[in-house]
Amino acid sequence: MRYKMFLIFMIVALAMGLMAGFAWADDDDDDNGYGGNMKLTEKYIHTYTGGDDGGLAHINYWGLPTDDPDYFNALPPEEQTKAGKINLNVIHAAAFHPTNADIAGKEVTGLLKKGPREQRITFRLPQAWNGKLVVCGTPGLRNEYANEAILVPWLLEFGYALIAGNKGIPGGANDMISGNHPTQYWGDMMIDLADLARSLLKEHASKLPTLTYVMGLSNGGYQTRRALEIDHERVRKGKKRLFNGGVDWSGAYWPDERVLDADGNGKVSVKEYAAADSLVGSIDKGTLTMKWLHSPDTLTTQAEYDKDPRFPGAYFAMVDAGFSPESALFWGYYNSNFDGFQTVPGFEIFRGVGYYNLVSFVYRADLRGDDPVQSAAYTCYSDPANPDTPPPIYDWLENAENGGWNKESVKYALKNANTGEFSVPMLSLQGQADGLVALNAQGLEYKDAVEQYGSPDLYRFYIIAHACHVDKHVDGGWGYSYAVPDPNIPDLLTPMQAYAQRTFRYLENWVENSVLPPDSKLVETDPANDVVDPAALDW
Repeated sequence: MRYKMFLIFMIVALAMGLMAGFAWADDDDDDNGYGGNMKLTEKYIHTYTGGDDGGLAHINYWGLPTDDPDYFNALPPEEQTKAGKINLNVIHAAAFHPTNADIAGKEVTGLLKKGPREQRITFRLPQAWNGKLVVCGTPGLRNEYANEAILVPWLLEFGYALIAGNKGIPGGANDMISGNHPTQYWGDMMIDLADLARSLLKEHASKLPTLTYVMGLSNGGYQTRRALEIDHERVRKGKKRLFNGGVDWSGAYWPDERVLDADGNGKVSVKEYAAADSLVGSIDKGTLTMKWLHSPDTLTTQAEYDKDPRFPGAYFAMVDAGFSPESALFWGYYNSNFDGFQTVPGFEIFRGVGYYNLVSFVYRADLRGDDPVQSAAYTCYSDPANPDTPPPIYDWLENAENGGWNKESVKYALKNANTGEFSVPMLSLQGQADGLVALNAQGLEYKDAVEQYGSPDLYRFYIIAHACHVDKHVDGGWGYSYAVPDPNIPDLLTPMQAYAQRTFRYLENWVENSVLPPDSKLVETDPANDVVDPAALDW
């Protein structure tokens, strides 16, 4: 019942957020050559004093509405919408829950439109602004408040202005099966955010930022890479540079033509794309290897989890898919983690759904350009009328030629692909035990692309031992599947938050003081003694 009430609340809260506003346009093309024809509609501005109002970090909104309904009901509708969106994004470890309520400043929200691209944004300007800006990429298929605990509090405390968007997918997974190829815009949207933030800073602080950084987790890490790559191309064409450096935190990698063209004929065939390492390709293999959670032959079982190594029946196939052996701790979890929604009336279709089959489904639909009717042939959702029958995605992956990819899907996979070419410092970090974004097929292959096509002297890649994809998992609460806890989990994993903050400090020192950061390396950690203070780290 609590799940259902929360979902109803979110629908109402999001609807309340769609309030009429006034248009605003950036007509200043002289700053960076990318402005003009940009509008921010449904604009809402709110000033926070810090303290009782939660400050710019919105710490008072965590846990609402159920924890404090009187407080929630007293909030203006726009603030209720923020609270609802924030509470959909619990991806941080408990040790890093934001506690600073004293960050005074101004927030601007709205719907940013630039040509065919539109995304909901949040822009934060602290009262004690340090003159610098961070453009934040957005993880997963989440909303513009997905960085509230992982990036926002400490960057605001440092005095940075911040901006983030929802990548144009307010409906998350549903928007990925719209037939509109939303991923094609995720790189350019970072340029839009930077351009908008510059104009908002001129409007509200009367000056432009002295330095602009970019940082993001997961899909936000991918956006970080693309932002620096696109900016590099802009500068080569005579435009003014937007970004001075970036931190890519466990980013997904989309290889370009040079990497995918196996026969060297200057084209990427459907067969070449299907055979290559990619985000969807590694997840497809994970889907087939672990099998549907409720199938008699699923590998997501307590017995498989308890063996040494874990899930030995999946070991060679998962390593071949690009996952590190250390990530086996998560293979059952990511094969099952949405299964619990089937108990909510109206959500029975989630039976057996985990991140593996969901990613295979929604990204395939995005790249193929299929709508809900067309994508039904390979959906990951089960049929409530046949609850013991695996959904179509499994048969599709087993039998469709080249994974069911077609020319359109290859076209859109390449449209916003990573080049590995940038001309300002970028530091990457990824967990050695990342069970979602495959370390070998994603992080290390992007590093290879930088070394082959880009400027490796401007790049560092840190693999954090015993760390995973999102820090929430470090708190435990799961084991061989999402539903069966393993009490040992907290002592097996290291949260990455402090390491990400330390990496950002390395970037600052590199850009602002010409102090080179450590070389790329495996950073050893002690998972039984988690570090929460980034100042205590040095590697």
